[in-house]
Amino acid sequence: MPTMTRHIPQHYEHDATLQIGFDDLQSFSPVTQGFNINAYRTPYPDSNATSTSSATSPDPTNASLLTDPIVVEAEEDKRKRNQAASARFRQKKKQREMQLMETSREMQDRTKKLEAENDGLRKENMFLKKLLVEKVDHMSDEDRELLKKAAEGALAGVIGKKS
Repeated sequence: MPTMTRHIPQHYEHDATLQIGFDDLQSFSPVTQGFNINAYRTPYPDSNATSTSSATSPDPTNASLLTDPIVVEAEEDKRKRNQAASARFRQKKKQREMQLMETSREMQDRTKKLEAENDGLRKENMFLKKLLVEKVDHMSDEDRELLKKAAEGALAGVIGKKS
């Protein structure tokens, strides 16, 4: 196996150590004397604005546009139209939410009424079944035969309608 000694440059000294002082490291520090912390901050840190227009940028070439009354008036008009559109949107959104809430409330009321009606019909059906069973128990044999024929005829009519 070949040794790596021939790949190492001749001026390399194996026993030499790297000596760097604290003063030499100061130049590598991100916080140096010439570092300006405000250089990368936004001019309005508490602002809620998400974007700025090119006319309001601090570019010196646009300085004449910033003082031009036509441009200033156009920007103000644009801002007012945008603000009015935003207000209309919020109003429509609130109106839609109120309408949905009202529809939801109406549906809940209707559901409660239908459930109450369903319960009433179940109770009525149960009462009529009990009444019929009681009547059948006290019927004569002739009346039972008539009821049986009537029930078969009614069932045949129902089955015939479904087919």
